[in-house]
This record gives sequence, structure tokens and C-alpha cells, in this order.
Amino acid sequence: MVRAPALVLALALSSAVASAKESFVNWETAHVSPIALTPDGDTLLVCNTPDNHLEIFDLTSGTPVAVGSVPVGLDPVSVRARTNDEAWVVNQISDSISVVDLGARKVTLTIPTADEPADVVFAGTTTERAFVTCSQPNLVLVLDPLAPTAPPIVVPIDGEEPRMLARSDDGARVYVAIFESGNASTILGGGSLMGSPSPPNVVSSKKSPYATGGNPGPNPPPNAGTGFSPPIDPSLPPPPPVGLIVRKNAAGQWMDDNAHDWTPVVSGADAAESGRVVGWDMPDRDLAILDADNPGAATTTYATGIMNICMAIAVNPASGLVSIVGTDGDNEVRYEPNLNGRFGQVVGAYADPTVPATLGRVDLNPHIVYSGPFFTQPSDKEFSIGDPRGMVWTADGALGFVTGMGSNNVVAVDAGGQRVGQPIPVDDGPTGIVLDVARNRLYVACKFAGTVNVIDLPGLGVTSIPMHDPTPPAIKTGRRMLYDTHLSSGFGHVSCATCHVDARMDRLAWDLGDPTGDSKDPDDQSLGGGNLGLAQNFESWH
Repeated sequence: MVRAPALVLALALSSAVASAKESFVNWETAHVSPIALTPDGDTLLVCNTPDNHLEIFDLTSGTPVAVGSVPVGLDPVSVRARTNDEAWVVNQISDSISVVDLGARKVTLTIPTADEPADVVFAGTTTERAFVTCSQPNLVLVLDPLAPTAPPIVVPIDGEEPRMLARSDDGARVYVAIFESGNASTILGGGSLMGSPSPPNVVSSKKSPYATGGNPGPNPPPNAGTGFSPPIDPSLPPPPPVGLIVRKNAAGQWMDDNAHDWTPVVSGADAAESGRVVGWDMPDRDLAILDADNPGAATTTYATGIMNICMAIAVNPASGLVSIVGTDGDNEVRYEPNLNGRFGQVVGAYADPTVPATLGRVDLNPHIVYSGPFFTQPSDKEFSIGDPRGMVWTADGALGFVTGMGSNNVVAVDAGGQRVGQPIPVDDGPTGIVLDVARNRLYVACKFAGTVNVIDLPGLGVTSIPMHDPTPPAIKTGRRMLYDTHLSSGFGHVSCATCHVDARMDRLAWDLGDPTGDSKDPDDQSLGGGNLGLAQNFESWH
């Protein structure tokens, strides 16, 4: 099976190879729903991803006690308890589901799936069905739990990488978070040196909103009124023409970062100028809503315009609203000095699935003022959350808890999404989170540390329970360079993994030039450099 680029995270490779005493393949597979409680609340289930096991803990004594470890498929990323005696484990690398008998502590059935399954939930008001996201072919498989190997219903999802699932309290609806949902931005052609570029160079055309007197518009266009911010170094040669990123606003207009409207050449009457057709659009579908009793493309609806990377969802049990947490990028803003340390936000949003409609969005780091790239007091970073991967609500819906995989903490929010109190530090890489109502505790799967953390809600004390983790030390050490938001950003909320999500990418275009920087020759600097004889299609850039 061919894997997407950058899945094998070879951090400190030479050191790892030199010191490794046994073979270990790290796919850097992301957790989705790696921790769950059985319906009676007496058993805790945790995916031990690097060890390819399901860990079982007995909670009846009041303290989690390890009672079993069941080998499952390769890289388990999600687990859900169908009954007190049966759990389904989603194995992303082996493209399968392991059905586990919790009493016998063994796999009783392996169900094959489509490529890269991500999550499973059980729903339906009259007939129970199992819903399984398959992230690479962008679909949901709907299975009969009583005949799980029978041909499934296949529901296509009109979005990139469906991952986490949730269900309404009555089981009538299933909610699908579209991980790489996009943010309604697109790039206009403008920098090609080819004779007949595709897409056409619309940025330099007479249809540009910057064009005057019948003359073509400037390329690059200004980003601050009639000039540039930061100003172009006057000692540099003229900058090369480039493509331009535009983003659709709430009114449906395609705007650049200088408040100029490019809609006529993107979707309007002159769309052909940019190689598009009249009415062209870049959909931004974030949340798919499935009818659990009648699943299919015709009955699926979408909530839109929420964020770029939809990482986790949870249903507020009081309001029935679906909360989504993740990240969004300001990729329509040009130039590295303007984006340094503030190129993205960690956000939460709330959708009414009955409409469907997005009711609003909040910044999960309200203490950040994005006027500069860092805090004047570095200790303020400790209040920030980065790379949110899990969420759970209290039974009354008054309080939610969100895990920060990149910030190594858990934060609380009120019913409106506003932060409450101080962050709770936990072990490295917190992902999944569940609430034990009877014992008033939170259980957190900490992927990078290879532990389960128990948070005592009355006192907010944290206890760490280790699991067997065969991950080589070089990988554990190297992960900090990719993910740790408190280590690598001035505000403590972003990291390399904000764009290179899960060691992959965010699928956004960025312009990270610097008008004050040196002019650089492309020879031997890219795949089109002199070694391949293709340098004639490139020119020096700033």
C-alpha cells in the first residue's frame, strides 16, 4: 500500500539507526478517539498505538487497574465500546477493525475496511449501525454490528479526510469532522514564465482590481494601501511576478489581504481570465451530518465556513450543539514578517446540526494579541493551548475540556466556548479525553508520553499511569521539534505541525516572501535548479 509523503517521521534518523536494537517502524499515525469507557463506566479502554494493543483498565476499585492488553491491528487510533463486553478498535495502518471480547480479552473478528480508517460510532433509533470513517477515499462505511462482514452501505463525504465521529444523544444523527476541510482560499495564477501558463496570469492582467487606465495591474500587487508592508528594500531589483492568494469572505467575495475584490475573475463574468468558469467555488465543508436511520449522499448535509483543520468534535448534552475544535490559517496574509509567530489560530466553533448552521467561532487563546510575534513575558505561553485533539463535555453541558497535543495541557471552556480557569499540565501529547461522571474524573490518553493521565476534577490533581511504549527515544525527543507549541512559538500556540499537520500538510498555499530580504538565485535551490537543466523556468526571488 502506498503511503502519503512524510508519514514516516525519521527524526534523528542516524542516531536512531545506530542505537536501535530492534526494528521499529513509526508511521506517525494520529490518534482520533483513542480512549473510551464502557457503558457501565467500570472499564477504561485505551489504544496503545506504538505497541499495537488495546489496554484494558478496571475502574471498580476507584483507581484504574491494568487487567489486560489485547493485541490488535497495526496502529490502533480509535476505540469505542459497543457493550460492556465488546469493543471495536480501528487500526489505521492495517485498514481494519478488531472486535474485542473484553471478558475473554481477545479479538473475535477482524473486519476489513477501506484505506486509513479513522473512527467508529454506533447509532440509529430503530436499528443499530456502526459508522466508520475512512479518511483517504473520503467515505463512511455503515455496517451491521450483527453481521459486520456483510457488504456495507458506502456514504461518500464531500470533503478531504473525514476522521472523528460523534452522534446525537438520541442516535438519530452521526456527525463527521472533515479534518482537512480547507478555509475557502485559492491561489490566482501570476508567476509562470511559460508562454501559455496554466492557470493564466490573471494577477498581471487588465482585469486586476489594481489595473488603471487600461493598463495591467502591478504584480505583485501592494499589500498595504498603495505600498508594501514591510517596505521593499530599494537596493533590490524589482520583485518577480507571483501568484496571489485570495480568500472568500462571509459575503462570498474573493478578497486579497489589501481589501481588493477579485470576485469577477474568480467566479464572476471574467472567471475565464483565471482559468475558471462562471460560478466557480472552493467549498469549505467542515462538518458532515448523516441521517443514522437513512444514511446516504442524498440525506447528508454540511456545516461550512468553520476552520481549516477540524481536529475534534463533541456534542453538548444540554444544547445538542456540535462543538468543533481545531486550527485555522491566515494564509491570505502575505510575507513572512507579517506571519511570523501568528500565522494561525486555535479555534472552537459551534454548529446547530438541525439547520445546519455555524453559530459562531471563538479563539481558544483569548489572551493573545496578534500585533506582534511573541509575548513580552515568555511565561504567558504556558496559558496557551496548541494542536487541540480531544474534547468532552460535563453531563450538564456547562463545562467542556479540550486537550492540547502540542501544548501538553488540558483547558476548560464554558458552554459558549470561552476559556475558564488555568490550564491543567499533563504528560506529552494529550489526545483523547473521556469523563468518568461517577468518580468525577477525566482520563486523558497522552500519545507521545505513552501514558494515561487521571485528572481529579475537584482538586485538579494529575496521576500518570504508564503503558508499554516501544517507541525509540530518538523519535520521542525529536517530536518536540515538530509539535511542541510552547517550545517553538512566541505565543505558545503554533508549531511546525500547525502547517505540517501530523507530519503531513495543511493543504494551504502560503506566500512567505520578505520584501526586505535579499534576492536569491534559484540555481541548485530547487528541483528545477541547474542540475536538472530547468532553471530557465525560474527567476530570482526576494
